[in-house]
Amino acid sequence: MAGEVYYLGLALKNPIIAAAGPWSGNAERIQRSIDAGAAAVVTETVSLEGSCELCPRIYSRHDTILNTTLYSPVSFEAWEDELVKINKKDSYIICNIRGNTPSEFAYISACMERWGADALELTPFTPTGAQLEAIDSSPEAIYEIIKAVVRTVDIPVSVRLPFYLSGQKKYIRKIEEAGASGIATTETMKALWGVDLERKCSLVPTFGGLSGPALLPITFAAVAGLSQMTACSIAAMGGVTAAEEALECVMLGADAVQVGSSILLSDYKVIGEMVSEIEKWLYQHQYKTLSSIHGAALKTIHAYEDLHFCKRKGYIKEHVAVLRETVEKSMKACLNGAISYSNDKLSINEERCNGCGVCMMLASELFGMKKVK
Repeated sequence: MAGEVYYLGLALKNPIIAAAGPWSGNAERIQRSIDAGAAAVVTETVSLEGSCELCPRIYSRHDTILNTTLYSPVSFEAWEDELVKINKKDSYIICNIRGNTPSEFAYISACMERWGADALELTPFTPTGAQLEAIDSSPEAIYEIIKAVVRTVDIPVSVRLPFYLSGQKKYIRKIEEAGASGIATTETMKALWGVDLERKCSLVPTFGGLSGPALLPITFAAVAGLSQMTACSIAAMGGVTAAEEALECVMLGADAVQVGSSILLSDYKVIGEMVSEIEKWLYQHQYKTLSSIHGAALKTIHAYEDLHFCKRKGYIKEHVAVLRETVEKSMKACLNGAISYSNDKLSINEERCNGCGVCMMLASELFGMKKVK
């Protein structure tokens, strides 16, 4: 795949980038991602403020992660020494940065460029901690930040965007006008872990950023929408844990894919495994380049108003239908009572079936199929 994957104008050896997070919080951790095969690594968020480390600060349940870390605990000045230690080989370093004003963003950016960054990822939005003034309601605010950075550095600049802004054309236009080369989406989502019912208290002391597989459909939507709105490079980020999911992102228009939570839960080796599986899939499907499938699925997505509605009979593959587990789940889930099962035979009452598709979805989940025809 070397030379065929481009993100921010950088020629990547593959589409997998290690996202910003604790797993890229210092030179040693960044090096582990590079050694595992990452085409690029995004540093944990660098700021002038630094971050206190809550203990505990990372929570996991069902492969979903809540992270209350705001910035890198490594001091701003110490990042110069950290970046020097890294053997980049044929990979790139993208510094994720956070400031409070356009001038502060510009100052940090200049330092990162001088210290060896190949590109920048700006983080003006965060799911936890204090929000920048007017950043969520004023496209001009994000414009001023990006513009200040672009004027200051000669390396590519990207912005990390939350889902709720990824579909707003006014924001995307300002990001483009300011000179950003790329957009990474989606930012983690503000979340709370829950309540201890017996003690009547929150399970965590503050709000955190939610990441993991639960965000994948949101990432798909953000990437597909942005792909049809901007010429900026797009990095899919949020919930990608397998090669198949990375390929889905590419088919929806992503130029690269950032992985983070899966590194924390499965070790750095997941990077190399994903790269290997992507190459294997391309070979098996006789694609010479990843660009051959880039955006291929976009033409199958339509505005809701443009859809033609027709009733479709519920249906499950015959070799699946005889398996009781599938049938029992489908019968329980069918709101119209359209499914019956007798003498090892599945029947669909067409008068009752309204074509919702729940039975097909359940069969697909149970048997690992992407489609049930």
